[in-house]
Parts: sequence; structure tokens; C-alpha cells
Amino acid sequence: MFKITKYLAFITFILTSFFSTSFAHDKNKKVLAKKIFGNFNTPARTKVESIGKYNKGCLNGGVELPVRGETWQIINSKRGRNWGHPELIAFTKSLSVEAKKIGWEGLYIGDLGNPRGGPTPYGHVSHQVGLEVDIKMKPPGPLQLSLAESNNDHRYGKPLFKELDVVKRDRKNVNKNWTKEHMAIIKAAAKNKKVNKIFVNPAIKVWLCENEGPLDRKWLMKVRPEKGHREHFHVRLKCPADSPNCVNTPLWNKYKNIDGCDKQLMWWVTDRLKPKPKKKKTKKKVTIKKKYKCGHASCYLPEDLPQQCIRTIHLQ
Repeated sequence: MFKITKYLAFITFILTSFFSTSFAHDKNKKVLAKKIFGNFNTPARTKVESIGKYNKGCLNGGVELPVRGETWQIINSKRGRNWGHPELIAFTKSLSVEAKKIGWEGLYIGDLGNPRGGPTPYGHVSHQVGLEVDIKMKPPGPLQLSLAESNNDHRYGKPLFKELDVVKRDRKNVNKNWTKEHMAIIKAAAKNKKVNKIFVNPAIKVWLCENEGPLDRKWLMKVRPEKGHREHFHVRLKCPADSPNCVNTPLWNKYKNIDGCDKQLMWWVTDRLKPKPKKKKTKKKVTIKKKYKCGHASCYLPEDLPQQCIRTIHLQ
């Protein structure tokens, strides 16, 4: 019995050493953070904590949102980005139940984050600390799509999932795909006390401002205009109490009104859409760009992230 126990202990030691080596970070190899964090398929098994900024951080103790539930389904689960802080998982499930009450079958869910957060291999600047989720604008049909039917990414074969664009081509107004149910679901998300911000296409924000009544407008401040976001809206939660090293983003205190429906919003659908004047051609100085230092999530090295994220890489 003693020999068997000793043998099992030895095997455990070997396996632990192997995995530690596999996930080890060698600073000299200059491996990009997105490649390291994008390759994890398990969370860091330690206490739950969101670390750093939404666009420069990582996640410990992440929880997986199942591919489908009674009121939700992950779109393109093959990416493996259905992980987040437990509060994000609970919020996403709760919002899908609200969507059911509003009149949809539930929600189609886009990306959350990697099992250990951090930069994603492609597609996002943020989604790094396990507190963000993309919600599809498309009202769900059956929440039993196959892996092929839920694919919306050409990297995984022919995309069969058709996104729903709710903004006109001129980018100034919503189109006929937009419904009051869309507004009701976004409003339900914004009124949740744990929500920090919601990013939508500027045309959507304009419509919300014009169609909300005079008495209940405070929630509109959380809804922020951002380019893109025609086929989904992006929800960002506040830093949880269990995450002292998480950095909240401010809610634009410079606004004098309570809803963010002002000249700055209208800029997005007026001046921003005007053609830019052509610049005169000038001889450019040839400069050598420094590799790996572009100041963007796509080229962060692990050491560009908070120091705690290096530990997250090495954790089992």
C-alpha cells in the first residue's frame, strides 16, 4: 500500500511539473500575452479576482457559462470565450430571463472572455478581466443550435449564423430590424446596479434618447455610443468587492445632464460621419517600428499586464 501511495505521489509530481513547464512564461522568448492567454482552456484555480483594467488585465477563479441553458445560447462556443467572473455569469443568466419576460425566447450570447481573462487572440481590446459580455441583437429562435449553426466566424468554416444589423447604412438611424424589445432589454441591463457601462452604436443611443420619456432617464447615462456595435451591445460590469486590484472606468462626470443625450452624442451621427479632407502628400521619414511595443492589447507582452497576471499564467 505504501509503495502504491508513493508511486501515485511521484506521478502527481511529474504531471504538476509538466503543466507548470507548459504554462511557464519565459520573458526572453517575447511570446505575446494574447497567445498565452488564448491557449488556456482551464481557469486559474485560486480565489476569484478580476485584476487590472478592462483592457489590460486578467482573471483568477473564472467560471464557465454553459454553451446553452433554458434561456440562452452561446454563439460560436468553439472560440472558448465563455468564461468570466461569477458575477458576470450570474448577470448574463439573469438578463436572459428578463429577455424571456420581455417577449424573446431568451438571448444569444457572444463573447465573454478567456478562461483566465487576458488579451484575446483577436476581436477585442477589452474583455480581459471577466466582467464583460456581448449580447446579440438577434432575437433567438430555438436555443438548440448545433455547433455549425451557431458559427459566426470564418476562421471555423463557413459561418451559418446570420447576425442582425439594426443600424441603417448611413449610420445615423436605426433600421426596421430595431424593435422596442431591444430597448427594453438594454434598459433592463442598464438599470442593474452592477452594470458600469453599456456600449451601443451611436444611432441606437440617439433613438433611445428620443424615445425614452421625461421621468426615467438616468439609466441612459450608462449607455455609451461607440463605433461598430450594430449587431450586438456590450455590457461591462463594475469591479466586484472581491477584486481590490480591479480598476473601474469612470462614468463621464463632465456631463451636466443625467442622460448623456447632448451635443457630444450628436457629433457621432453628424460631424464624425463627414468625409475627412484629403491630406497633402508629404515625404514621410522612414522610421523603424519597435517590435512588440505598440501600446495595444494585440501586442502586449505578459510583463505589460499587472504583475499578478504573471502569477495567473503559472497557476494550475
